[in-house]
Amino acid sequence: MKVTHPARRWLALLATSLVLLVAACSSSTESLAPMGGDGSWPEAPVADSAAAGSMAEAAPEQFQEKGGAQGESGQMLIVNKSIRLEVPATKEAVDKIRTLAVARDGSITDMEVATDDGWIYPRGDDGRGVRGWLVVRVPASSYEAFVTDVTGLGKVLAQSESSSDVTQEHIDLSARLKNLRAQEERLREFFDAAKDVKDMLAIETELGRVRGEIESLDAQVSYLERQAAMVTVTINLVEPEPVVSPVGDSWGFREAITNGLRGAVALLNGIVPFAIATAPIWIVGLVAFFPVRAWLRRRKQGPAAAPTGEGATAT
Repeated sequence: MKVTHPARRWLALLATSLVLLVAACSSSTESLAPMGGDGSWPEAPVADSAAAGSMAEAAPEQFQEKGGAQGESGQMLIVNKSIRLEVPATKEAVDKIRTLAVARDGSITDMEVATDDGWIYPRGDDGRGVRGWLVVRVPASSYEAFVTDVTGLGKVLAQSESSSDVTQEHIDLSARLKNLRAQEERLREFFDAAKDVKDMLAIETELGRVRGEIESLDAQVSYLERQAAMVTVTINLVEPEPVVSPVGDSWGFREAITNGLRGAVALLNGIVPFAIATAPIWIVGLVAFFPVRAWLRRRKQGPAAAPTGEGATAT
């Protein structure tokens, strides 16, 4: 059968109307059913690749406004610096470092200074113990200037620096946090539109779970930002090694006498148990010694000499 030109136009119009009707019915069905087929509440829409890319670009810029440590390509870095410094006097150096930290908007979080008669942990490759130990937190923006000021206080014996790139971790946590906040907003809308008490309780339970995850992720993001915004500088202070260095206030004579007495006592502690353990042997020996010695003496002298014949004739 041959179809005329007007019939073709009516058939095309009818097909278009059917497609639009099916699409409208599908859209209205989704809008009227907030619950899934299994009764669970739908998740918030996950950010697509374009949104994730825009967040990846925005995260370092947002952090840069807060003064965080940035690498050459805008990474978020957690930097740790360690310096071993030889200074003329430890206490004066500690006071100067404290002043420098305050001038650079930093603070001393940990500190330990040795007494006059001893060293503190740790010891370096030269065998000398640390006289002072400080941990300073300074903003990343003034980190280089602070290190320059500190190294000018003495002679740098050793230094090391380590950094940890947390850019991707920060981006991932920020994206999850954004999605959870969108999910929370959508759940609140469902709660306002709910009519059944059972649905309201279910939504409220889900809201509590989402709220807890939001607070946890928010704390992690804030922690990363705080860690990257400040640089940790550990400073070990040592003093020049003297030509002659007596131990404490003594030159060693008192320690030599003490060590000699301790050696004598240790020797006696070994002899006394040995003497007691061998007492049966040497006591029996002493008891038998005197009779044996007397017998040997009598044997050595021999019997008394008999009288000669001349003497008897004379008599």
